[in-house]
Order: sequence, then C-alpha cells, then structure tokens
Amino acid sequence: MEVTMKKLFSVVLVVLLFSQLFAVSASASEGQPAGRCAPAFEIHPFMEHSGDPIHHHIGVDQDLNGDGFICMKMLNPDLHLHVDNSIPLR
Repeated sequence: MEVTMKKLFSVVLVVLLFSQLFAVSASASEGQPAGRCAPAFEIHPFMEHSGDPIHHHIGVDQDLNGDGFICMKMLNPDLHLHVDNSIPLR
C-alpha cells in the first residue's frame, strides 16, 4: 500500500510540474498582446499614461493575463474604463 501511495504521489507531482511548464510556454511573447479588445476599446500598454496625471480609472487596475496590455475606453476627458484584453486573437 505504501509503495502505491508513493508511486501515485510521484505521478501527481510530475503532472503538476509539466502543467506549469506548458502554462508558462503558452503565455504571450514579450511585447505582443495575448488578446484583443472589444469594439470601442483601444489597446494600450499597461500603466502607460499620457496627459493629465489626475484622472480616474474604472475597472481593472492590473494586467490579468500578464501580457503587458489592457483595453481602455474614454468615457469623458477625466474618466476612462479599463478591462483586460482577454478576447482571443483571431
């Protein structure tokens, strides 16, 4: 029984290690978006702001898919909406 549990643990550990390896290799290449934006949104590098430093964000404040890009829609000159670029590329 103990040998079977050790073998099962070893197999699970190997599967977990390989799944992490493939998850990292499936991420976007540096400098390239992993997804696209919905209509009326523009894709921007994450944390790149221009213009007035006093503005308000609505939505996500982090890059959820880790590709360095987010989608933004201006609602008015001082207020804009951020969402992650999570629509799959075509």
